[in-house]
Amino acid sequence: MAEHGDNRTGRHCVSVLHAHLVFVKKFRYPVFAGPHLERMERIMRDVCADFET
Repeated sequence: MAEHGDNRTGRHCVSVLHAHLVFVKKFRYPVFAGPHLERMERIMRDVCADFET
């Protein structure tokens, strides 16, 4: 894949990726309640704000 400045180009695409957040839990059953999810959302929003995404 060739790179042109901030844009990454492939055969059929052009992209600019600023942040890629991946949230994975270990278990399939529900382990988080509402307060946990709200706290994690705040943390992810803060990370995005820090990265200006």
